[in-house]
Amino acid sequence: MSAVGPEDPGSRPIRDGLDHRGPVADGSMPAIEIHDLSIAFGAREVVRLEHLEVGEGEILGLAGESGSGKSMTALAILGLAPTVGATVRGTIRFEGRDLLALSPRELRDVRGRRIAMVFQSPIASFNPVFRVGDLFVRSLLLHGARNRGEARARAEEALRGVLLAPDLLGRYPHQLSGGQAQRVAIALALALRSRVLLADEPTSALDVTVQAEILQLVRALRDERGMSVLFISHDLAVVAELCDRIAVMREGRIVEEGPADDVLRAPRHEYTRALVAAVPKVGRIGGGP
Repeated sequence: MSAVGPEDPGSRPIRDGLDHRGPVADGSMPAIEIHDLSIAFGAREVVRLEHLEVGEGEILGLAGESGSGKSMTALAILGLAPTVGATVRGTIRFEGRDLLALSPRELRDVRGRRIAMVFQSPIASFNPVFRVGDLFVRSLLLHGARNRGEARARAEEALRGVLLAPDLLGRYPHQLSGGQAQRVAIALALALRSRVLLADEPTSALDVTVQAEILQLVRALRDERGMSVLFISHDLAVVAELCDRIAVMREGRIVEEGPADDVLRAPRHEYTRALVAAVPKVGRIGGGP
């Protein structure tokens, strides 16, 4: 657990009064378990979570408006929040270890190989001077592939798994469409054989048809490979389509959490009710019924 000064308000235990028990309440170990997480920039605390967990083989939706702390939470899980100037405290447990207590070298072994992340704009996260195939090969050689031939074979298999032709390995990132870039990012997680996928607004910049294809791919990763997914989105319609459970985040706090059907059909918190009411409905024009 990283330390902060005694004047930091995050030094107090966090208690939000919510029932965070999910599908792993039977005693099995969740894929990711967060306790008393505090993320701050200087004296300003932007995230404060008592408890959040992603169950084994579960898709958890983390929903809320822009700026509510969803992406910072994902960055903290990967140990990347300090790279943008944040101070992180608390406990994030994965495979029996506290990720916040790992050394930089130990964290590099976790990133990609065990926990992968798909960003909102994957093209911006790819090195533009490397072809897609080079990005795959370099990542796979760092995370377990024995040689370039094995890395290339795993890359081709992963691209086929997301319904892309292997010849895309010869392209540069700027030569990919938005949907292709998201599929490539998901394929990289597939090739690395990650256990957990952090998907940060992966459909927000895509048209509706491509959105549906990406959601189907994420669901297949869970159904066919048992991958656990933290799916971050401000779009409740997308979250409702995909997720088993939903945690609603506002101003860095979880204000409501539960099975997706319960949260969407009978929201308890006024903020959740406002989000649900804001979802566009077919036939509703100009605010009419």
